[in-house]
Amino acid sequence: RDRMTNPEPDNGKTRDELVQRIALMETMIAEGRKSTVRYGWIFVLWGLIDLAPVGWQLVVPHSRWVMNWSWPIAIACGVAIQFIVMTILRRRSGVVCSSNMRGRSMSAVWSMMGLTAMLYFAGAMIEHKTWQISFIAAMLMFVGMAHGTSAVILRWWAQGLVAGVWLAGGVAMFFVPVDYWLAIFVAEMCFGMIGFGLYAMWLERHDAGMVQPHA
Repeated sequence: RDRMTNPEPDNGKTRDELVQRIALMETMIAEGRKSTVRYGWIFVLWGLIDLAPVGWQLVVPHSRWVMNWSWPIAIACGVAIQFIVMTILRRRSGVVCSSNMRGRSMSAVWSMMGLTAMLYFAGAMIEHKTWQISFIAAMLMFVGMAHGTSAVILRWWAQGLVAGVWLAGGVAMFFVPVDYWLAIFVAEMCFGMIGFGLYAMWLERHDAGMVQPHA
Protein backbone atom coordinates (compact mmCIF):
# COMPACT_ATOMS: atom_id res chain seq x y z
CA ARG A 1 0.00 0.00 0.00
CA ASP A 2 2.81 2.40 0.84
CA ARG A 3 4.39 1.75 -2.55
CA MET A 4 1.10 2.45 -4.33
CA THR A 5 0.54 5.76 -2.52
CA ASN A 6 4.16 6.86 -2.63
CA PRO A 7 4.76 9.17 -5.65
CA GLU A 8 8.47 8.35 -5.52
CA PRO A 9 9.22 4.85 -6.91
CA ASP A 10 12.18 2.82 -5.71
CA ASN A 11 14.39 3.92 -8.60
CA GLY A 12 14.00 7.57 -7.71
CA LYS A 13 11.84 8.44 -10.74
CA THR A 14 8.42 9.99 -10.20
CA ARG A 15 5.47 9.02 -12.38
CA ASP A 16 5.60 12.41 -14.09
CA GLU A 17 9.25 11.94 -14.97
CA LEU A 18 8.54 8.53 -16.50
CA VAL A 19 5.65 9.96 -18.51
CA GLN A 20 7.88 12.75 -19.74
CA ARG A 21 10.53 10.27 -20.83
CA ILE A 22 7.98 8.21 -22.75
CA ALA A 23 6.70 11.39 -24.40
CA LEU A 24 10.27 12.33 -25.31
CA MET A 25 10.83 8.91 -26.90
CA GLU A 26 7.64 9.28 -28.94
CA THR A 27 8.77 12.71 -30.07
CA MET A 28 12.16 11.35 -31.12
CA ILE A 29 10.49 8.54 -33.09
CA ALA A 30 8.26 11.08 -34.83
CA GLU A 31 11.28 13.22 -35.66
CA GLY A 32 13.10 10.18 -37.02
CA ARG A 33 10.18 9.34 -39.28
CA LYS A 34 9.99 12.96 -40.34
CA SER A 35 13.63 12.89 -41.38
CA THR A 36 12.91 9.77 -43.46
CA VAL A 37 9.89 11.14 -45.28
CA ARG A 38 11.71 14.41 -45.89
CA TYR A 39 14.03 12.51 -48.23
CA GLY A 40 11.36 10.44 -49.94
CA TRP A 41 12.47 11.93 -53.25
CA ILE A 42 15.78 10.07 -52.91
CA PHE A 43 13.97 6.72 -53.03
CA VAL A 44 12.11 7.83 -56.16
CA LEU A 45 15.34 9.06 -57.72
CA TRP A 46 17.24 5.83 -57.17
CA GLY A 47 14.31 3.70 -58.23
CA LEU A 48 14.30 5.50 -61.57
CA ILE A 49 18.11 5.43 -61.75
CA ASP A 50 18.13 1.66 -61.25
CA LEU A 51 15.42 1.14 -63.86
CA ALA A 52 17.15 3.35 -66.45
CA PRO A 53 20.00 0.97 -67.40
CA VAL A 54 17.57 -1.95 -67.52
CA GLY A 55 15.43 -0.07 -70.01
CA TRP A 56 18.50 1.05 -71.93
CA GLN A 57 19.70 -2.53 -72.30
CA LEU A 58 16.26 -3.68 -73.44
CA VAL A 59 16.14 -0.97 -76.10
CA VAL A 60 19.66 -1.78 -77.33
CA PRO A 61 19.97 -5.48 -76.45
CA HIS A 62 22.94 -6.31 -78.68
CA SER A 63 25.23 -3.45 -77.75
CA ARG A 64 28.19 -4.61 -75.68
CA TRP A 65 29.05 -0.98 -74.89
CA VAL A 66 25.59 -0.40 -73.41
CA MET A 67 25.82 -3.66 -71.48
CA ASN A 68 29.16 -2.62 -69.93
CA TRP A 69 28.57 1.08 -69.33
CA SER A 70 24.84 1.59 -68.73
CA TRP A 71 25.07 0.90 -65.00
CA PRO A 72 28.19 2.99 -64.27
CA ILE A 73 26.74 5.90 -66.21
CA ALA A 74 23.37 5.62 -64.44
CA ILE A 75 24.94 5.45 -60.98
CA ALA A 76 27.26 8.37 -61.69
CA CYS A 77 24.27 10.43 -62.83
CA GLY A 78 22.33 9.41 -59.72
CA VAL A 79 25.12 10.46 -57.38
CA ALA A 80 25.51 13.78 -59.19
CA ILE A 81 21.77 14.52 -59.17
CA GLN A 82 21.40 13.64 -55.50
CA PHE A 83 24.38 15.79 -54.54
CA ILE A 84 23.08 18.79 -56.50
CA VAL A 85 19.52 18.53 -55.16
CA MET A 86 20.64 18.05 -51.55
CA THR A 87 22.98 21.01 -51.82
CA ILE A 88 20.15 23.20 -53.09
CA LEU A 89 17.75 22.00 -50.38
CA ARG A 90 20.27 22.54 -47.61
CA ARG A 91 21.01 26.07 -48.78
CA ARG A 92 17.30 26.87 -48.88
CA SER A 93 16.46 25.38 -45.50
CA GLY A 94 19.75 25.98 -43.74
CA VAL A 95 19.52 22.48 -42.24
CA VAL A 96 22.62 20.33 -42.52
CA CYS A 97 21.36 17.21 -40.79
CA SER A 98 18.83 16.06 -38.25
CA SER A 99 19.64 17.15 -34.72
CA ASN A 100 18.11 14.19 -32.86
CA MET A 101 19.63 10.79 -32.29
CA ARG A 102 17.09 8.84 -34.32
CA GLY A 103 17.46 11.20 -37.27
CA ARG A 104 21.22 10.75 -37.18
CA SER A 105 20.73 7.00 -36.86
CA MET A 106 18.63 6.97 -40.03
CA SER A 107 21.25 8.97 -41.87
CA ALA A 108 23.97 6.57 -40.70
CA VAL A 109 21.97 3.47 -41.70
CA TRP A 110 21.29 4.66 -45.24
CA SER A 111 24.71 6.21 -45.75
CA MET A 112 26.47 2.98 -44.81
CA MET A 113 24.07 0.91 -46.89
CA GLY A 114 24.78 3.15 -49.87
CA LEU A 115 28.54 2.97 -49.36
CA THR A 116 28.45 -0.83 -48.97
CA ALA A 117 26.30 -1.25 -52.07
CA MET A 118 28.57 1.03 -54.10
CA LEU A 119 31.71 -0.90 -53.10
CA TYR A 120 29.97 -4.22 -53.74
CA PHE A 121 28.75 -3.08 -57.14
CA ALA A 122 32.14 -1.65 -58.11
CA GLY A 123 33.93 -4.90 -57.24
CA ALA A 124 31.40 -7.03 -59.10
CA MET A 125 31.48 -4.73 -62.12
CA ILE A 126 35.29 -4.75 -62.33
CA GLU A 127 35.33 -8.56 -62.20
CA HIS A 128 32.28 -8.85 -64.51
CA LYS A 129 30.21 -10.66 -61.88
CA THR A 130 27.08 -8.51 -62.08
CA TRP A 131 25.22 -11.19 -64.03
CA GLN A 132 25.35 -13.70 -61.16
CA ILE A 133 22.23 -14.44 -59.15
CA SER A 134 24.07 -13.93 -55.86
CA PHE A 135 24.95 -10.37 -56.89
CA ILE A 136 21.34 -9.42 -57.65
CA ALA A 137 20.01 -11.13 -54.52
CA ALA A 138 22.58 -9.41 -52.31
CA MET A 139 21.74 -5.99 -53.70
CA LEU A 140 18.06 -6.52 -52.89
CA MET A 141 18.89 -7.73 -49.39
CA PHE A 142 21.16 -4.74 -48.72
CA VAL A 143 18.22 -2.43 -49.28
CA GLY A 144 15.89 -4.71 -47.31
CA MET A 145 18.28 -4.70 -44.37
CA ALA A 146 18.44 -0.89 -44.35
CA HIS A 147 14.65 -0.61 -44.51
CA GLY A 148 14.28 -3.22 -41.77
CA THR A 149 16.77 -1.49 -39.46
CA SER A 150 15.04 1.83 -40.02
CA ALA A 151 11.62 0.29 -39.39
CA VAL A 152 12.73 -1.23 -36.08
CA ILE A 153 14.29 2.03 -34.85
CA LEU A 154 11.29 4.11 -35.90
CA ARG A 155 8.64 1.48 -35.02
CA TRP A 156 7.13 2.04 -38.45
CA TRP A 157 5.25 -1.00 -39.74
CA ALA A 158 4.81 0.45 -43.23
CA GLN A 159 8.55 0.55 -43.73
CA GLY A 160 8.81 -2.89 -42.16
CA LEU A 161 6.45 -4.16 -44.85
CA VAL A 162 8.67 -2.65 -47.52
CA ALA A 163 11.69 -4.32 -45.91
CA GLY A 164 9.91 -7.65 -46.08
CA VAL A 165 9.22 -7.17 -49.77
CA TRP A 166 12.89 -6.47 -50.47
CA LEU A 167 14.10 -9.45 -48.46
CA ALA A 168 11.49 -11.74 -50.02
CA GLY A 169 12.64 -10.65 -53.46
CA GLY A 170 16.25 -11.39 -52.58
CA VAL A 171 15.39 -14.88 -51.36
CA ALA A 172 13.11 -15.53 -54.35
CA MET A 173 16.01 -14.92 -56.70
CA PHE A 174 17.50 -18.26 -55.64
CA PHE A 175 14.35 -20.24 -56.40
CA VAL A 176 12.64 -18.74 -59.45
CA PRO A 177 13.69 -19.43 -63.05
CA VAL A 178 16.07 -17.02 -64.74
CA ASP A 179 13.23 -15.64 -66.85
CA TYR A 180 11.66 -14.10 -63.72
CA TRP A 181 14.75 -12.30 -62.41
CA LEU A 182 14.06 -9.13 -64.37
CA ALA A 183 10.41 -9.09 -63.33
CA ILE A 184 11.35 -9.35 -59.64
CA PHE A 185 13.95 -6.62 -59.96
CA VAL A 186 11.53 -4.24 -61.71
CA ALA A 187 8.78 -5.00 -59.17
CA GLU A 188 11.15 -4.27 -56.29
CA MET A 189 12.15 -0.93 -57.80
CA CYS A 190 8.57 0.08 -58.59
CA PHE A 191 7.07 -0.92 -55.24
CA GLY A 192 9.94 -0.98 -52.74
CA MET A 193 11.78 2.08 -54.01
CA ILE A 194 9.60 4.38 -56.11
CA GLY A 195 6.36 3.41 -54.37
CA PHE A 196 7.78 3.93 -50.89
CA GLY A 197 9.38 7.20 -51.97
CA LEU A 198 6.08 8.52 -53.33
CA TYR A 199 4.34 7.42 -50.14
CA ALA A 200 6.91 9.28 -48.03
CA MET A 201 6.54 12.37 -50.21
CA TRP A 202 2.77 12.18 -49.80
CA LEU A 203 3.15 11.99 -46.02
CA GLU A 204 5.39 15.04 -46.01
CA ARG A 205 2.96 17.00 -48.18
CA HIS A 206 -0.10 15.78 -46.28
CA ASP A 207 1.35 16.62 -42.89
CA ALA A 208 3.15 19.86 -43.54
CA GLY A 209 3.86 20.41 -39.90
CA MET A 210 3.92 16.66 -39.37
CA VAL A 211 3.80 15.31 -35.87
CA GLN A 212 3.95 11.67 -36.80
CA PRO A 213 3.15 9.69 -39.95
CA HIS A 214 0.30 7.34 -39.13
CA ALA A 215 1.22 4.16 -41.02
